[in-house]
Amino acid sequence: MLSDILSPDVFAAAMRIATPLALAAIGGTICERAGVVNIALEGMMLFGAFVGVIAVTYAGNPWVGVFAAAAAGASLALMHAFASVTLKTDQVVSGTAINILAGGLTGFFMEVIIGHPGTTDPVPRLVPVFDFPVPSAGFFAPMWRWIDVIFLSHTPIVYGTILFAIVAHWALFHTRWGLRLRALGEHPRAADTVGISVVRGRYSAVLFSGVLAGLAGANLTLEQVGSFTEGMTNGRGFIALAANIFGRWTPGGSYGAALLFGFAEALQTKLQLLRDVITIPSQFFLMLPYVLTVVVLAGVVGRAVAPAAVGKPYEKG
Repeated sequence: MLSDILSPDVFAAAMRIATPLALAAIGGTICERAGVVNIALEGMMLFGAFVGVIAVTYAGNPWVGVFAAAAAGASLALMHAFASVTLKTDQVVSGTAINILAGGLTGFFMEVIIGHPGTTDPVPRLVPVFDFPVPSAGFFAPMWRWIDVIFLSHTPIVYGTILFAIVAHWALFHTRWGLRLRALGEHPRAADTVGISVVRGRYSAVLFSGVLAGLAGANLTLEQVGSFTEGMTNGRGFIALAANIFGRWTPGGSYGAALLFGFAEALQTKLQLLRDVITIPSQFFLMLPYVLTVVVLAGVVGRAVAPAAVGKPYEKG
C-alpha cells in the first residue's frame, strides 16, 4: 500500500505543483527583502496565466506566451510599486486591490477576446526538456524509472525554477546586489545615507516579483494545463506567501517550503485515486494542502523574523 502511495509519479507531481508556488514565493521573498509586502502575487499570477494563453492563441508559439505572461505580471507589479513606493499607500490594501482587479480584468477580457466566460480553448504547451527511453527490463530498470520520472520528465520552467532558486539564494547572501537588497528591507535610511536609491531599489524588487509571478502563471497554463480558466490560481499566491514565511525570507527556503506544499497536494490527489482502497472521505484529502498551510504558519509565525522595515513606506528625511 505504501509503495502505491509513495510512487515516483507522486514526487514528480510534487515538483510540478511546487513550481508556480516557488516562483511566486521567491518573488515575494525578493520583494519583502526590499521592504515591500506583496500580497498581490495571486492577482499577478492569474493575470500572467491569462495573458500567456492569449498570446499563444494569436502567436502560436508557447515561448511568446511565457514572455507575455512575465510582462503581464510586471505590469500589475508596476501599479503596486507606484501605489506602495511613490504614493506610500498601505501595501496590503494596494495588493488586495490588485488581486480584485486581476480577477475582474481576466473575466472582462474573457468576454471581450474569447467571447464567453469560463475556459479558453487549448493552446500549444511547452514540452518536457528530456525524452530518454526507459528500459523495460534489466537490473537498473526500476532505479532508472524513478530517476526518469522524478528528475527527467519536466518542462523548462520547472528546471529554470530550481536553477533560479539556487542562484538567487547565493546572490542574496554573497553579492553586493544581495547586500543592498537586504539593506533596503532592514534599514532603508542607512542604505540611503550610503548612496543606495531606496525608491529605485524597491521599484526593481517589486517589478521582479511581478515577473516571477507572471512566469508562475505561465507554468500553470502553458506547461501544466494548456488552457486558462477563470480563477484557476485558486489561492496559490497566498500559499506562496506562506511558503515565503516558512522559508524565512530566503529563496532556497521558499523553494523547499513550496516543495512541501506541492507534495501535500500531490499526495491528496494520489489518495483520492485510491479512495476505493482507503475508506476516508475525499473531502479530507482535498483540505490537506490548506490544513498544512495553516499548521505551518501557526508553527512558524512568531519565530520567523521578517525584515525590520517591511511594509513601512520610506520617508526621506
